[in-house]
Amino acid sequence: MSEGVQGTEQIMRPTEIFIDLIRTVTRDNASEMVERLRSRAAAEDRTGAESAAIRRHLEALAFRLEGDDHLGTASDIYDLIGSLVPDGREHWTRAAALARLRDLCGRARFEEASAYVASLRVEDATPALIQDGVAILLRLGWAHEFRNEHGPCLQCYRLAYELNGGDAGVTTEDGDRLSTKVKNLRRLRLDALLEKGQFAAAIAVHGGTRHITGSGPLAAYDMVSVAALVASGGARYTEVLPARRVGAPALRFWEAPPALRSEAGGLDMPAQYLAFLDGCQAFPRSNVVIAGDKLVYDLAAHPRRSDILLQDGLNPDQIMTASFGATRALVEVPESTQTVEAGLMMFGFQSRNYGHWLLEFAPRMLSYNNPRCPDGIPLCIDDHMPDSHEEILRLLDTRDRPVIKLPPKPVEFGLLGMAPVPAFFPFDMKPGRPFYDTVWPADIFAAVRSLILDRARERGILSGRNDRRLFISRKAFTQRALVNETEIAERLRPLGFEVIYPETMSFLEQVATFHSAAVVVGSCSSALCNALFCRPGCRILGLIHEELSFNFRGYTSCIEPSGAQILFLRGRTLHRPGVHAFHVSYTVDPGEVISAIAALEHELVFGTSAGGSISDAASRPVSVWDDGTPLSREHSSTSAEPERVDRERLTHLTTLAAGPHEASGEGLCAMEAVAYLAGEPHSDQPACASPSIAAFIQTWSDGLPQEERDQLILPLVPRMIGTRASEVLERQRIAMVADWLVRTHVPAWFRLAKLNVEADELADRPELTDVAELASLCDHLKRARKRAAVANLTLRQTGSAVRAAAWDAAQQAAWITVRDALEAEGPALLAAGWDSAYAAAYAAARAYGKVPLEPTRRALEQSAFALLERMIEARDPDWAETDAPAAQHGADLRP
Repeated sequence: MSEGVQGTEQIMRPTEIFIDLIRTVTRDNASEMVERLRSRAAAEDRTGAESAAIRRHLEALAFRLEGDDHLGTASDIYDLIGSLVPDGREHWTRAAALARLRDLCGRARFEEASAYVASLRVEDATPALIQDGVAILLRLGWAHEFRNEHGPCLQCYRLAYELNGGDAGVTTEDGDRLSTKVKNLRRLRLDALLEKGQFAAAIAVHGGTRHITGSGPLAAYDMVSVAALVASGGARYTEVLPARRVGAPALRFWEAPPALRSEAGGLDMPAQYLAFLDGCQAFPRSNVVIAGDKLVYDLAAHPRRSDILLQDGLNPDQIMTASFGATRALVEVPESTQTVEAGLMMFGFQSRNYGHWLLEFAPRMLSYNNPRCPDGIPLCIDDHMPDSHEEILRLLDTRDRPVIKLPPKPVEFGLLGMAPVPAFFPFDMKPGRPFYDTVWPADIFAAVRSLILDRARERGILSGRNDRRLFISRKAFTQRALVNETEIAERLRPLGFEVIYPETMSFLEQVATFHSAAVVVGSCSSALCNALFCRPGCRILGLIHEELSFNFRGYTSCIEPSGAQILFLRGRTLHRPGVHAFHVSYTVDPGEVISAIAALEHELVFGTSAGGSISDAASRPVSVWDDGTPLSREHSSTSAEPERVDRERLTHLTTLAAGPHEASGEGLCAMEAVAYLAGEPHSDQPACASPSIAAFIQTWSDGLPQEERDQLILPLVPRMIGTRASEVLERQRIAMVADWLVRTHVPAWFRLAKLNVEADELADRPELTDVAELASLCDHLKRARKRAAVANLTLRQTGSAVRAAAWDAAQQAAWITVRDALEAEGPALLAAGWDSAYAAAYAAARAYGKVPLEPTRRALEQSAFALLERMIEARDPDWAETDAPAAQHGADLRP
C-alpha cells in the first residue's frame, strides 16, 4: 500500500470507527455502546462535514431505538447529538427531554419522572420544551384514562401540572383543568387502594399530589361508634333515652298503592345519649370527629355502613375529605386549625339544609337540655347557616347557652359534647343498593314539636285559626321543581288557597302559618317538614315525581307526630339523565290535585278514607339487580286489574319465554301471555293490546335474560289488556317513544362522553307530540352524530361493549316501535332516526374505557320502563266506558 493511501486511511479512520461503532449498537448492548460513543466523541476533534455525518448516523440510531421502545437510550443519543452540534442544540435537548419523559412514564418510574421534571423547571427550560413536554404528558394521561387506568393517569396529569407550573393555559382532552383531574383521579385511586387495604400506598399517592389542590396531610384511623369509644374508655357517656321500637308509618297514596323500590327504614331506634370526649379534633361542616387514632362517627361504624355513601369530601362545603374502607378510613385534614375549650356539637354535614337541620340536628338539643349536661358549655354551629336555623336553636335551648359560630377550619376541642341523630339516616346509598327510607321516631319529634309550640305560644305567635288552606310555592328552587306550579296555584286560588313562600318567612312565622292550616298542598321538600307543627287532623297533599325510591316513609314519619296525615300524589317525572333521581323536576295534573283535595275534605267531614294505604308488613320489596336498578314495579294486592283479565289464568302465569310459539303448551312470550290472560286465541298479536306498546314490550322482552324478563316484563302483561285505542292515540304513543330516543337516550350518552352542550341542546328541545315534528330536529341530530364521532375509537374497536350499552334491548325496543312510522314519514325522518341511534352509539364509544357504561344503561332502562308506563296509562279523551278497565289508579277511592 502506498504511503498516500495509508495517510488518507489514517486521517479518515476516527470518523469511520465512530460510525462503525454506531452500526454495532443493538437493543442488547445499547446502554454500553452509548457510553463508548460518548467517550470517543469527547476525545476526538472533527471537521464540520464529519460532525454532520456522525449526527445523521446518530439520529438514525435514535430513531431506531425509539422504534424498539428504548426511549431512555434514545434520549441519551439525542443528548450526545446536542453535544456534537453547536447549532440547533436546543432542538436536540428538547428531543432528549421528551424521550426521557416518555421513557420514565412508560416504565411507571414516576418518582424519577418527578425529579426530572423538577430539574427541567430549575434549568429554566425553553417554552417550546415545556409546551411539548406537557402535550406528551397529556396524551399519555388521556391514553391511560381511556383504558380506565387511574393510577398512571393520575401521575401523568400530575407531572403535566408540575411541568407547566400550574393550570394556566392547559386543559385535558375533555376540557378539564389539570388540578381538577388530579383531584378526581386521586379520589378514585384512594378508594381503590382502600378496598384492598393498602393504606400506606394510598397515603403515598395523596402525599405526591396534595400540593396541587392545597390539601392537608392524610392519615389512617380506625372507625368506631361513640358507644365503642366509650367501651374502650375513650369517652364518658350518659343514656338519655333507651333504645326502643317504634311503629311503622301509615303510607297513603292517591293512586292505587304502588310497590315502593326503597328499603323500609328500621323500626328499632338507637338510644339517645350524651357523650363527652376529651382532647379531640372535629371538622365544621362534617360529621367526623378524630379522637387519638380513632375516627368517631356512628354512621361510619354502623353495621349497614358498607351499603351507604358517607359523602364526606364530596360536598363543596366540606373542609376535609374522608375515604372509608371496611374498618378504617383515610382522613385528609387541613393544617390550619383553631382551638375551642369546650363545646356541644351542633355542626355537621348538610347543616345548612333546612330539612336536614330540622331532622338530624335540632333533636340533639333534647340531650343538651337534659339536666345531666353541664351548664355553660357553648353550642357550636357552622357559620354558613341561615338565620332560621339559629332561630330554631334559640327556641329549643332551655339553658340559654352561648353560641360559637365555627368557620371552615379544623377545631381542637378540649372537651366536646356529642348527641346522636335520632335514627339511622344515610345521606345516599352506593350504586347497586336500594335507597334506605329512614323512619323517624315519633317520640323524639313529638317532644321537639311540643317545645317549639310552647315557645311560640309564649311569644303570642299562634293564632286561633285552624281553617287556612295553604299551597307551598317552590319557585325559588331549581331542584325537584314543580314545573307547572303556576297553573296549579291558579286552579287552587278560587278554592280559597293562599300561596306561601316559606323561604321568605322567619321560622316562627312558618310554625304559626302551618299551625293554622286545615289543608296543605305542596311539593315534598324541606318546607313540607313544617307540617310537624300542624294541628291534629290537618290534611297534607304531598306532590312528588314518579320515583318510587323516594323517602315516603321519612316524610310520613316526621309529620305523623303532629296528628296530621299526608297523602302522596305522584305526577310525571321530567327525566334528565345526570340529575339525581330524587331531585328531578316534574309536573302534576291540576285536575288530579283538585280531585285529591276534594277527597281529603270529604275524609275530614265523613271519615271515608282518601286514597289507598300501603303497609310495609304486607308489601314485598321490589327485586333489584346488583347495581340497584329496579327490575319491576310489582303491584300490591289492592291494585285494580283490568276487567278482562282471567284471574285464574293469572295465577298460573309465572314465567315468560322468548317467542313466538306454535302453541301455548310450548311456552308464552309476552304478547302471547296477553292473549292468554284476555281469553283470546293463541297469538303474539292480541286484539286487546296497543300495537305500539306491543312492539316495544315484545322486542324488549325477547332481548332480556330469563330472570330479568320475568321480573321486569311479567308484571306489565295484565296491564296491556285494554290498551288498544284510536289511531290518534297510537300516533301519540309512538311520538312519546321518539321523544324518549331523542331527548333522553341520546343526551344520556352525550353527558357520559362529556358532550354536555350538545346533550343540553337536544334535552331542552320541546317535547315531541307527533312523529312529524322530528323534522325540526333533523339538522340537530346530524350535527350531534358528527360531533360524537370526532376523535373517537371506531365502533369496530368497541362494538360489543357499545352494543351491550347504547344498543341494548330497551333501545332496540324503542327503535322497532318508531321505525315504521319514521319510514312512512319519508327518508329525511328515517335518516334522523338513524342519526339518533348512531349519535348515541358514537358517544358511548367515546366514553368507553374512561367511565363505566353500565350505570347509564341501567338508568336509561329505568327511564324506558317509566316511558312504557306512560304509554300504558295514556287514554283517548273520548274513551268509551264499555271498553275501559274497571278502575284507573285510585278511581274507586275518589268522591
